[in-house]
Amino acid sequence: MRTTTPADRPMPPATPVPRVTRVAVERPAVPGAPVRVRTSDGLLAARLVARDRVHAEVALVAGGALLLGGDHVVVSVRVDPGCALTLTDVGGTVAYDGAGARCRWDADIRLGAGAVAAWAGLPFVVADGAQAHRTTTVRLGAGSRLALRETVVLGRTGERGGRVVLRTDVADDDGPVLVEELSAAGDDPVPGVLGDHTVIDTVVTLHGGPDPGAGGVSGPGAAGGDAVVLRLARGGVLSRWLGPATHLSPLEPPALPEPDQAEPTEVA
Repeated sequence: MRTTTPADRPMPPATPVPRVTRVAVERPAVPGAPVRVRTSDGLLAARLVARDRVHAEVALVAGGALLLGGDHVVVSVRVDPGCALTLTDVGGTVAYDGAGARCRWDADIRLGAGAVAAWAGLPFVVADGAQAHRTTTVRLGAGSRLALRETVVLGRTGERGGRVVLRTDVADDDGPVLVEELSAAGDDPVPGVLGDHTVIDTVVTLHGGPDPGAGGVSGPGAAGGDAVVLRLARGGVLSRWLGPATHLSPLEPPALPEPDQAEPTEVA
């Protein structure tokens, strides 16, 4: 009889270790001075592009190949009350085959009362063999505004794509605004979910506090082309397009939402 030692046992898939990139926009210490921007780097580097008395623009730059098996990207965003932030991605992201090891991409966004933010993310590509988990968690202060774009592509050219779980959790002081989870697998598509589409392009505009608009669904063409618009019961709009290639999407990148109190930026 062969005895099994700990060294003989198969090792479980690597648990991703988080590497946090932090961006915080704070009120200026002196009235009339530019906002203060505090950053720290993780697997992504945060670089200040411009700022003024209200608004800051920060670029996110990959520090190397992303995402490999075992990588865990965390982006932590904080915007003080009355301040504004524009985040830009310098390049898209590819989740590579991790040989069974998962990778994660988590964004945690907190907006103070009356704060505004926009993040027009570039494509997130899930290559063959990848096992990716991507979450966006948002907490909205009263009167805050947020615009986000998330574009997920199953597979590189000639690939069917790996597996991805997409979760969004948005809430304000009164409770949930948007909670959604979508699982997709390029190598094992589920009927009635994505069909033969490989691109999931989503733009959401959200705000904290009560909204006079009514929830509902607008059919194809509401956002241009064959995109569908969902008007959320708690306020806000989710526009989504499914298709074969990113350049065919009719959705426009989100701009800084209203109210936009930012003045023309000054190079930092």
